[in-house]
Amino acid sequence: KIRCNQRRTMRICLSLFLTLAPAYGFVVTQNGRVRPAALFATSLESLSVPELKDMVKEQYSGSIMGKMRQDRVLKKLTMKQDLIDFLDSKGVKGPESATTSLAEVVSEETDLKSFDKVQEIFPNSLSNADLATFITSTLSAKGYDDGKTLVATSLCCDEVNRPLEEELSNLYDTNFNMGGLAGFPFGGATSFGAMAAHIPDGGSCLVVYGPHVGVDSTGAVGTVERRGRANGGSCCGSAVAASGYVGSVFKGDAEKAALPEDALDAQQYFVGSMLMPYAERLDAAEEKMKELPYALYDAQTELMGRIVEKSGGAVADGTTAVLGGIQINTPPGYSDYFLPLSFKLHDNEGKEVEDIMWA
Repeated sequence: KIRCNQRRTMRICLSLFLTLAPAYGFVVTQNGRVRPAALFATSLESLSVPELKDMVKEQYSGSIMGKMRQDRVLKKLTMKQDLIDFLDSKGVKGPESATTSLAEVVSEETDLKSFDKVQEIFPNSLSNADLATFITSTLSAKGYDDGKTLVATSLCCDEVNRPLEEELSNLYDTNFNMGGLAGFPFGGATSFGAMAAHIPDGGSCLVVYGPHVGVDSTGAVGTVERRGRANGGSCCGSAVAASGYVGSVFKGDAEKAALPEDALDAQQYFVGSMLMPYAERLDAAEEKMKELPYALYDAQTELMGRIVEKSGGAVADGTTAVLGGIQINTPPGYSDYFLPLSFKLHDNEGKEVEDIMWA
């Protein structure tokens, strides 16, 4: 109900803004960005190369795929005439082709469909967009300044996890990456200390961590369809492999792996090692692939807690908000989700001072 009221308020404000913007010399572009009307009130030929590049950027949405396409296009369009020809091919000629309506902006915001199967399997999960709203509203109430907040993520290196990082980067400029296989914060205390040294003066940081799990179009857990592949695959592959290893050791079918002597596959060794304490729990689970991300979350929470306790003092004068949960990947065309399981505030000595999960 709260999220519905927030969306209704945002749409009312957006509608009012779109109505008043032209009167103050602005237009709203196709992807909802605000640009000076003067930029569109003249011919393309009279604009400078930087201005033309800005107009090219307006042709892409705020999604990670849109940003990637934008970067590729701009690398090719090096000459002014190339930029003009590209914009002309897109029908961008003046203010009438650059503006948009409320319905178009709302459509742009909601182009990823909801995936109802996720809620059936992981109740209380939030779409990436709703998670962003949850984070900003919670942290704003705690005095966080968007312009002075640095976000650090510890998510698996699997490419399906980048959209969430893009969503978080849209909130706080860009993200510092602490994560490795299965989402474990393999950057450790050193990476946290380095991240803390990058926090804007007078600012604070947000850490988002957790394992990920796929839910495919049939509702199967532990797998997901991937771009360009006829058949889906394990998701998270590292976690599934570690689960198999842990199960074999627990049943006596395999010996514990030896501590690696080099870095060739060290991360996977530690994924299995840190999952090992949960072997009996996983063996007893009726739905192992569903239980697996919860076990991984518990293992990662223990490690993240030690990292913040050890290196939290590197945060100069702000606080550290730590959000942990399970990232849920869905088929192409659908929104990904995140199941928040903990949200805590730590002081600049690394000590937990408040549980803000439902603040």
